[in-house]
Amino acid sequence: MRFSILFKLASLTLLASFCSCTSTKLPNAQTAAEQFSVLGSREKIIARNFYDLGSGDAIKRLYWAQRRVQETPGLAESQPAASLQRKYVVLPVPEHVEPNGTIKEANNQVVEIVQ
Repeated sequence: MRFSILFKLASLTLLASFCSCTSTKLPNAQTAAEQFSVLGSREKIIARNFYDLGSGDAIKRLYWAQRRVQETPGLAESQPAASLQRKYVVLPVPEHVEPNGTIKEANNQVVEIVQ
């Protein structure tokens, strides 16, 4: 009898620990906007500074990667450019409202197609 009570108690303790694991929120479960909104004014300035530095660094890396591709002859340049066919298609765009509420007039968009 005593063993069954201890077994039940141990089972309940184990189940309670599993339940508490599922309700624990991970630190990265919030979106960036939610994390940013709880920061103080000084912390927001620091976070914005780091974001700006990081995005600038990403742009620099992209720029230099594109330059390396342009300078290094690769598979894309081994085929003559004359084999590519280019044509332009005019697509009519009807008047519409963008998600931010801006009303766009009907217009024509030109799209280049490379085959």
